[in-house]
Amino acid sequence: MLAAKPSWQAETLTWFRAEAEGAPLLQRRRRIWETVQPMPPEGELCWPGTWPAAEPAEPDLAALPIARFVGRRAVLAEGVTWVEGRIEAAGLRRRVGRLILEGEAPEILRLAAELARSLPLLPAFASLAEEALSLAEGRPLRPRRSGPPSMAGAVAVEPAFLAALAHLQDVLLCETPQCRLELGPRGVHQSRVAIRRLRSILKLFRPAVDGPDWRAWDAQLGDLARALGSARDWDVFLGGIGAGTVVALDGDIRLKRLMAAASRERDAAYEALGHLLASDGFRRTIWLGLQLALVRPTLVAEQPLAPFAAELLRKRWRRLKRAGQAMNDLDATALHDMRLDAKRLRYAAEPFSPLWPGRASKRFTKRLAELQEALGLANDATVARQLAARLTGRGAGGFAIGTVTGFAAGRAEGSRIASIIAWKALKKVGPFWKQPAAADT
Repeated sequence: MLAAKPSWQAETLTWFRAEAEGAPLLQRRRRIWETVQPMPPEGELCWPGTWPAAEPAEPDLAALPIARFVGRRAVLAEGVTWVEGRIEAAGLRRRVGRLILEGEAPEILRLAAELARSLPLLPAFASLAEEALSLAEGRPLRPRRSGPPSMAGAVAVEPAFLAALAHLQDVLLCETPQCRLELGPRGVHQSRVAIRRLRSILKLFRPAVDGPDWRAWDAQLGDLARALGSARDWDVFLGGIGAGTVVALDGDIRLKRLMAAASRERDAAYEALGHLLASDGFRRTIWLGLQLALVRPTLVAEQPLAPFAAELLRKRWRRLKRAGQAMNDLDATALHDMRLDAKRLRYAAEPFSPLWPGRASKRFTKRLAELQEALGLANDATVARQLAARLTGRGAGGFAIGTVTGFAAGRAEGSRIASIIAWKALKKVGPFWKQPAAADT
């Protein structure tokens, strides 16, 4: 039970850095010196909201102070501490607050999920030390993880699966705060990609892990992906085919009205997304993912990763090859399905490719990305036609909608040619997983 009247205590932290290159970051709390890592080490499993423990260090009187935290802390219950205050560095200040939970993972996560129903509580994606460094160095907070997960060095299914989940949940926590209209389209795009990769990982490992809770989480991720997709579709339309059509017709006023209507739709999509990301539903999705992962899924014990990965890649490659062999005759729907097959193979090849290090895997993933991008241009054209049609009666006239539709059709035909070229290049490279995996040697 939380304390009815918590007792507050002053809290001061000072961070120091020696001039020697590669010197660790030092932290002093009262008279105690510690070495701290602002970021988790690369390749080490570190769940969102957690950091490597500080280690005792000898005082270094030659190290220079670079930042300090001044605030207060209160113990709200056993294992529950609230810390609030400000970080000061380089003449700047930043307010921060942290709820620190200690204890066994199931109990901590249960409490966090319960509190998040009424409080805006999410795992912190930056440590206090990283907050201090960013302020002292005059730069944005660094993302703990970015891009696709890597399974380099993994030899068994379970640790690879858990490392991928931790990595992608970190990416999602870092990117979703950037999903604001004034910050541009990057945050929405990267958040959407992170969710796609998360859902792909769940499907990749479904032969080894499954259950109603995992399926429920996958459905929640799907709902979030659709909200992100709406904002992303309008971003792509406004920055791609819509803008291209305006340029092609030398700024025709009718097309400008269409673009203004599209901008209003994009703004509404971002507003709806902002409400979703601020809701308890989004917070439940985040905490459910951590709960499922940290209670340890039931996997086949010590199942080797390399043969597991090779079989999955083989199946997805075979499916893509079937579409590629008939590519000249595929209609728009079949090309869309082929794009999805390419995307599924890419989201499997990216994390698994480090098991087969070398040029072959790098060439394959590069060519596969080029194929997906080429096929994506056709999909963008299809989506653009659908979005343009939705603007009927919302400020866009028939001429503008018809012009955009025709422009999109031309783009789609060009993308078909680019896709055929990209497919031939990928087929020439061929699979990389037929070679012995590094984990097997």
